[in-house]
Amino acid sequence: MMRRRTPLLLLSMLALLAPTACGPAGADTPRWSAPAESASPSAPAPRPAPTSTAEVRSRVKAAMLDLDAGFHPETAEFTEENSEAWKLISLCRDSLPSDRKRTAYRERVWDGETVWIRQYVVGYLKVPGRKLADELRSVLRTCKKYEVPDDGRTSEIVRPTPPPVAEGPDTITFCEKLIGQATRHQCTLLLVRGNFVLQVDASADEGDLAAGRDLLAKLAPLATAALERAT
Repeated sequence: MMRRRTPLLLLSMLALLAPTACGPAGADTPRWSAPAESASPSAPAPRPAPTSTAEVRSRVKAAMLDLDAGFHPETAEFTEENSEAWKLISLCRDSLPSDRKRTAYRERVWDGETVWIRQYVVGYLKVPGRKLADELRSVLRTCKKYEVPDDGRTSEIVRPTPPPVAEGPDTITFCEKLIGQATRHQCTLLLVRGNFVLQVDASADEGDLAAGRDLLAKLAPLATAALERAT
């Protein structure tokens, strides 16, 4: 069956009438349509679990952040880096149970006049990162205040609104009010991916809560990208 065709003359008349129907005669009526929203790219799937201690160490090292003067004038050089057996943050407990099975770990600290940042990355041969995240969530449900070991300060857990980073299955964020000779706030982000956990602690402007929260929010996308790239 043949489709009906609109006569050419009628099309021409409609084209001439269209501007007058939408505005003053002779005026150019701009046409605008909302740009199509592009979905944010989803994170690539984690690589297969590591099969050797050397591989865990290599991936841990690759996940360390490089913060230069473009991020903050005081982070042009980090002040300390080591691969000592530091523990993931555990708050009221001595350590998270599964963290005792860590295979490789690395810490980097930036200690400036107005900002303090610590990054800690841990890798495991046999333990999925989400197990560590679940253990930390369990602690946070009951831990509201504790004495910081070997520190002499008391910590009160703070959940600022809005949080520095939106939480999810692979993300935990909270802040602490550290009370001693002076009172300071420190905010923490924990990211998990595959068999790896990345922790970032941040404090800014003499321990101001809002400044620490904002600093952690600025660090979050960099930390996420570093962990995805390495693992």
